Amino acid sequence: MRFFYIILAILVFLLMQVSLADRIALGPVTPDFLVLVVAFFALHRGAVKGSVFGFVIGLLVDLSNPEFLGLNALTKSLLGFTVGKIGSKTVPENVPFLFAMFMAVTFGHDVIYLLFFHWPHLGSALAAIFTVALPSSAYTALFGVVIHKLLALAGPGVAKTVGQERQ
Repeated sequence: MRFFYIILAILVFLLMQVSLADRIALGPVTPDFLVLVVAFFALHRGAVKGSVFGFVIGLLVDLSNPEFLGLNALTKSLLGFTVGKIGSKTVPENVPFLFAMFMAVTFGHDVIYLLFFHWPHLGSALAAIFTVALPSSAYTALFGVVIHKLLALAGPGVAKTVGQERQ
């Protein structure tokens, strides 16, 4: 049954990315809901499961862009591992902490992605990092905190479904 909820969460966040992200964009800045689903999963499941989950989500995203096959898998694996490690050492209920964590890991994800994507043109990568990745990380972090709080309001059954297993 838990597998069903994981698939459902992936589909919900994927639908949010495809249908909602462009509609709520602020210029080139959009929230990355797929980064959030990896972060939520890793936060509650730990580093190892988070990195495997990130790899699978990243590989699914990479199938739409075979020229950079593996780049999303790499960045989302690193994201899942990092959030899983952070989550295992903290109590992630503090809103400023959640915002800072979501922003930092989203920014790290985007920096790695953009450096590889724009290679060897580091000037355009740096421009994208400061004009798109940084504001996008803050926007994604804002949505991450809101979604996390909405899930917490849904009750403890939601958290049990996600699982509290930590590495």
